[in-house]
Parts: sequence; C-alpha cells; structure tokens
Amino acid sequence: MSKTFTLPSGKTAIVQNGRGFDLLQAQRKAKTSEEIPYALIAELTEINGEKLVYEDVLELDLEDVIALQSAISGKFQDATLKEVSKQETKTELKETKLEPTPTLNSPTVNQ
Repeated sequence: MSKTFTLPSGKTAIVQNGRGFDLLQAQRKAKTSEEIPYALIAELTEINGEKLVYEDVLELDLEDVIALQSAISGKFQDATLKEVSKQETKTELKETKLEPTPTLNSPTVNQ
C-alpha cells in the first residue's frame, strides 16, 4: 500500500511501502550512512508521477525533503510501536507467577 500526499511545494508525492530489497538498494547507492535516508526516499517515492533518483532528492526544496523523511520515518515508527506492544505482552506473561500445586500422596510440612 502506498501513501499519497501533497508536499509543501504543492507537488503530489506517492511513497510506496518499502521492502528489504529497497533498503539494500538505498544502502548500495549511498556513499555514506548519512546518505541512506535520501537514497531510500528516491527508492520509494514518485513526485507528480515521476520516479526519483538520488540526485533528484538532493535538488528538492528543503521543506519537501523534510516532509518525505517524515513520511518514511513515520512508517518505521509505526512498525516499532507495534513491535514494542508485542514485547510488552510477552513480558507481562513471563512475570505471572504460578504457585506450585501439591502433588497427591506427598507429605505436607507444617511450619
């Protein structure tokens, strides 16, 4: 599923749901780790019906780049929040203590 919205410049952006392959491609195209988010924007985004390349992202208005970064990072934050919820549930289950039940025919000790 993709997300369509209007950028501050008035252009229409479509951000596709990414896959591991898209991240790998962005990592290969980026020269440094700081460039990966921009390369990922290029992998996942169309603006006014045109697919972007890395250099196109660098030429966008700053407000548009920030809006695109927010759209992409928002997808990752949603995934992180869902994962945290699952982990909290597992932790709650582990913290539940069960009292041992006495077995039949076992002597009981009175203290």
